[in-house]
Amino acid sequence: MIRVFPWPKGRRFTYRRSFSTSLESKDRGLHYYATIRYRWTLNNPSPVPRLLAPDALVRHLLRERMADIARTCRILDRDAAQDAINAALGQGVQDDEHRVRIEAHVQLRVPKSEKTVALQRIDEETAIRTAHARETVELDLLLSRLTDPALGPVWWVTRYADLQFAAGDPEKKIKSVLAAFNELRNVLHSAEVDRTPDLQLLVRLKIHEVFSAIQDERSLLFAMELMNRILDHMGVRQYENTTGLNGGKK
Repeated sequence: MIRVFPWPKGRRFTYRRSFSTSLESKDRGLHYYATIRYRWTLNNPSPVPRLLAPDALVRHLLRERMADIARTCRILDRDAAQDAINAALGQGVQDDEHRVRIEAHVQLRVPKSEKTVALQRIDEETAIRTAHARETVELDLLLSRLTDPALGPVWWVTRYADLQFAAGDPEKKIKSVLAAFNELRNVLHSAEVDRTPDLQLLVRLKIHEVFSAIQDERSLLFAMELMNRILDHMGVRQYENTTGLNGGKK
């Protein structure tokens, strides 16, 4: 015969437990091995239904809370991860309905296999960063060469000398090579302008870029007229007239 006893009212129960689990670190695929000692206390009865499996709920809540913090720490930063988790657990953990209050303490361990993989990854990351840094220096030097008004075209032509004079008309090929160089210079100039943090300098560079691109006189006059209209609309030209550009105010 199965006897069902009524749930005692007004009583609080405290249970002490421990369990182990793995927690993924910030290094994807690498895990801490965690041993958790905890205790939980059922709060006074509330309007919500009582817990049927409180211990399972407690372990679930602890896993979620610890996992959120563990994912912010590198696998080799075990002490920092352990301190962060225990600091959070020390503030207490409760379910949404506040039916159970949890106190816990965790001890983290990094298995040797995980530590070995982590050290290998660090070596690989260092090698990649070193290669990127070297490549960045090389690209900076190349950018300086390309933007040099005298050496840039000479270097570019020398680079493609074999293609220019192997066969065919050298004049046509040299024009083609220099046209490609100018196109590259225009792209680099546009990128440099777009990266300019000074707003006023950026506007001046943009205006210079527009007028430099205009070839025929008719388009140039149209652009100047359009700019004058913009200045009139902004009130700049009227302000200049009132201040007296020919010697100050009258």
